[in-house]
Parts: sequence; C-alpha cells; structure tokens
Amino acid sequence: MAVNAGFTSAAIFFATVLSASAGDVSVVVGGIVPNGTIVHVALCAGALEPGACLIGDSQPAQSPRMKFVLHDVSPARYAVAAFQDLDGDGAMGRSKLGLPLEPFAFSNDAGRVRKPTFEAAEISVGPAGREFELYLRSIKAGHAQ
Repeated sequence: MAVNAGFTSAAIFFATVLSASAGDVSVVVGGIVPNGTIVHVALCAGALEPGACLIGDSQPAQSPRMKFVLHDVSPARYAVAAFQDLDGDGAMGRSKLGLPLEPFAFSNDAGRVRKPTFEAAEISVGPAGREFELYLRSIKAGHAQ
C-alpha cells in the first residue's frame, strides 16, 4: 500500500510540474465569412497533415475576426493551421490538383504563394504559451487572395 501511495504522490507531483510548464496559445483569425459555418484552428506537430494536427478548436463563424484559445499546450515547435469549412464536411475541400477550395491560413503566412510546408509554417511555443494572428485567404484563378 505504501508503494502505491508513493507512486500516486509522485504521479501527482509530475503531472503538476508538467501542466505548470504548459501555456495557452491564442490564435486570432481574420478574414472569416460570418455565415455560421465552422472555423477550425489547429496546432500541427511535425507535418501539415490531419493526423499531425491534434490540438485544436472549432467555432461557428460569428464575426469576421474571432479568437481561439488552445489550453495547456506543451512547449514545442508547431505550425498553426486554420480553415473555414464552407461546405460543412469537416475537412478542407480541395480541387483535383490539391488546391484549397475553402478559406485557409497557416502561421508565417505559409502557403500564400506556394504549397505550404511544415518548415515554412513552423513556430516555437514556449512555457508561457504564445499569441498568433492569421488571416484566411482563398485561392482564386491560381492566386491567393
């Protein structure tokens, strides 16, 4: 019994230390079409693929500019990705060529003139968290707007 109590105390101590080193990441997204569709924001670790973007938040588009707060984010290197799901299917719509059909944004404005990479969008989040601003863009006639 004493072993379990010690293990439990150690687990609580380490959980407290780990959560104390995690901060909040605030993402303000502009360029939203306020039509009630869902805006998704995510932190991606190591790649810009859905399986790598597991920390996130979604909200109905209520205004042209909205704030998303991701709580208890561990310090690391991430990329921030956002899109507005205009067709309501829960995924970024893409053309046959793979171009986004819905408004999107990445940290560091990656993807504005060429296919975004994790390296181009990569940012650092420290123990105190971080704040970002993104602006959703749409691709029309082959150019980001």
